[in-house]
Amino acid sequence: MRCRTTLRSWLGPVMLLAMTGAAHAQEEAETVGMMTGLLDGQEREWFILSQGVDSNATFTELGDRVVIDLVGFSAPDSWRVRDSLSLSITLDEGEIAKFDLLHPIGASVMPPVFTSDNAEVRLALDTFEVEGSKAHVAGRVEGVLALQQALGEEASLEEGIDIAVEFDANASRIEY
Repeated sequence: MRCRTTLRSWLGPVMLLAMTGAAHAQEEAETVGMMTGLLDGQEREWFILSQGVDSNATFTELGDRVVIDLVGFSAPDSWRVRDSLSLSITLDEGEIAKFDLLHPIGASVMPPVFTSDNAEVRLALDTFEVEGSKAHVAGRVEGVLALQQALGEEASLEEGIDIAVEFDANASRIEY
């Protein structure tokens, strides 16, 4: 059941964000943030993009709960899912309640993926400052991501990879 819950928590935002790239292909993408650091011992960077009114850095406020979604892509001009890095953070009354980190290694967000589910990953949120419809979000994730080979299977640390990545983005508010 945990795999299904984790899948739902990141599948929706990633799919929505992937569709926005196709919908606004004629507009120039703008970099609104970065994720940089080490993944499996290699220096990496991911570009958090915005195009028109759609952004890959968003936040939603529901009472005392805030959900922050950041999706970084391996190239500044590509919305390709392969090798992207997705981070979803839930705050309750300003404190981190949960987070999910996902690194797809295929052409879709379906397994195989590296995930924070059943993993040893720590999140430090250094900044979350809201001003109007924008929020500055910064922090870092460190630890070991677990590999989930197939849908419905538990993620395993046996083939996990190390991660030490900092993120810094200007997120757009989503209102319903």
